Amino acid sequence: METETDTFVDENTRLYQEYTRLYEDKFGTESIVVLVEGDAVTKPETLEAMNRLITHMDTVNHVLGTHSIAEMVMDVEARETGVRRIPGSQERIDEILESIDPVFRSMLLPDERHTMISIDMPMYISTEDRKNVLPDVEAAVEMADFPPGADTIVTGNVALGTAIQYEMNTSMGLLLAVSVLFMVLALLLVFRHVHLSLLPLPIVLLGIIWTFGMMGFLQVPLTMVSMAAFPILIGLGIDYAIQFHNRIEEEFQRGGSAATAVLDTVAHTAPAVLIALTITGAGFFSLFTSSVPMIRDFGLLCLIGIIMCYLSALFVGVTILYQMEKGHIVNGETMSERRSAIAPLVEKSMMFFIQRWRTVLATALILSLVGMYADSQVPIETDFKEYIPQDLPPLIQFQHLHNIFGGTDEINIIVQADDVTDPEMLRWMDEFGTYLTESREQVHGVTSLATLVRMYNGGEIPDDRSRVEAVLNSVPDDIKYSYIDGHNIAHINVNIGEAVRDLAQVGIKRLVGEIDKDIIWFEPPPDTSVTQTGGLVVMITVIDALTTGRMRMTFLGLVLIFILLVVIYRDPIKAVLPILPMIVVIGWMGGVMYITGMVYTPLTATLGALILGIGSEYAVLTMERFYEEKAKTTNNIKALKIAIGSIGAAIFASGLTTVFGFSALIASPFPMNSNFGTVTVLSVIFALFVTFSVFPVLLIRLEYWRDKRDAAKSDA
Repeated sequence: METETDTFVDENTRLYQEYTRLYEDKFGTESIVVLVEGDAVTKPETLEAMNRLITHMDTVNHVLGTHSIAEMVMDVEARETGVRRIPGSQERIDEILESIDPVFRSMLLPDERHTMISIDMPMYISTEDRKNVLPDVEAAVEMADFPPGADTIVTGNVALGTAIQYEMNTSMGLLLAVSVLFMVLALLLVFRHVHLSLLPLPIVLLGIIWTFGMMGFLQVPLTMVSMAAFPILIGLGIDYAIQFHNRIEEEFQRGGSAATAVLDTVAHTAPAVLIALTITGAGFFSLFTSSVPMIRDFGLLCLIGIIMCYLSALFVGVTILYQMEKGHIVNGETMSERRSAIAPLVEKSMMFFIQRWRTVLATALILSLVGMYADSQVPIETDFKEYIPQDLPPLIQFQHLHNIFGGTDEINIIVQADDVTDPEMLRWMDEFGTYLTESREQVHGVTSLATLVRMYNGGEIPDDRSRVEAVLNSVPDDIKYSYIDGHNIAHINVNIGEAVRDLAQVGIKRLVGEIDKDIIWFEPPPDTSVTQTGGLVVMITVIDALTTGRMRMTFLGLVLIFILLVVIYRDPIKAVLPILPMIVVIGWMGGVMYITGMVYTPLTATLGALILGIGSEYAVLTMERFYEEKAKTTNNIKALKIAIGSIGAAIFASGLTTVFGFSALIASPFPMNSNFGTVTVLSVIFALFVTFSVFPVLLIRLEYWRDKRDAAKSDA
């Protein structure tokens, strides 16, 4: 599982280099926070408990340093008395706290009842290494023995992320078990007319196992988005298994040997499914144009997966069926007596739509065009906290921390110069920070190397470099870490509160643009480079790529599918037929998402590829069977009835199995998973509906047009 920056941003881009090389590797920190609240947060015994906690944490691997009011008090006491200790007098503690710079004091002591201990780790270590520090913090809090009136809560980004991962793994395990049970139920309901009706499920799961193996062999990482590929692959792969299974059973019912049945199945179904797989792959191939690495990994994983599922269905599934005794009586019926109850219903509904073809096409076109416009208005959820259950206790604790101390969203500005400790440079940083705070209402505060120097020099910035160097030598290394690296790079931290919640992606993007203008207007000293970067700058770029690239990738997928079909069939009608229903489904889904107020997430940002994959498969398989039957009769309606009667039940079984499987995800406590389940279920339902309504109408009307054209040519 990869969760680092290079899954979101291509490592060869300037954005990635600036973020990782200039900010993450040099200044970036991630914190575990111990919130202390109550009537006794500044009492001597509470500060002593804090000191015991931070003394232990300073010895823990990967801990960069800690920040607390206990350290502030001890630093002042050491400067004034020469002894670094917690004063025994409450009056002395209050006096020291009053003397500390209000900006820095408010970061840790916003009021008399709340304070926090920040345990910082560098961002350049792995996410797993940061998580491993959490148990040490929890144990240290217990051992510190905080007095009554000083309650503690361990929270922060690391603690929240760990809790989310645990809850997601726990809930997903249960949901996947329910999902498999639902898929079994669907197969028993709609695929019961065949022998071994549950066989497609283990066949597709075998293909998924092979996919995992190929991922390891090819070094394809698993990311937050590519995890969504596996349910999609189950939906696509089970259709491959069902199509082979359905056709071989059909051949068994015709009589003859098992070997003949296998040969006929492979001769007719294997090429049809392979064509469906090829154009499905073209839809996924379009994802390679995305600038977001995890979207490209999603596309590659889907390509690998559909190939593995196809091979599993063709070789393992057909082999198992061949080895079984096909001529035996099953549950008191011969195979020739077993028929699907779905086929007649599908056939009747198809004829209903064909007879009303003008209304069907007009309605489908209008709704699709309106839906495509509405899709452009569907927002993308950028606040990752909205992806998790809002009643999750660790999230409530995290929000409680934010309510007390304010938001921690920030923009990071990197300053590069020959000497960032030059007094002129420090004054520019200080004045620029004041300017941003006063002129931009979204900016809650700015801290920089200048702020640090003023704090440790009685509120003044020295006039000469030697004095600046003396001041910086008195600052603890773990505090300097976030503001200076060597003598030529410094960091300005611009706090913008709860920007993700309040401003959203559009507002943050606008603010970043305005600060760029401010940097030009508030000109830095000569030979100085000033660069905006940080997690939020990366986020808005990624969201931009997902937003603007989504429709482009879908359109490219359609073009690639059309080109492939032209090459395969050398027939423009056959090339355009599978594409038209996909456009309809894409439009309908956009309209439904807009009307119901759904939002796009990183999981559903690949919706277009999902629809291309599922919709094209159903359409191609139906079209292939139609032309196979048309070769035996000149009557288009008759050929279509036979095709739908033969393959319709298999497609319906495949679609319903996918719908049942994904329905379990809708019940997920995690909104992102629930949203993904809902979108997938609706996509499959629309794809099924269009396959049995709009697609037959298009197929028949275009064939009538072809027949008239050919007749006119013959007469001429």
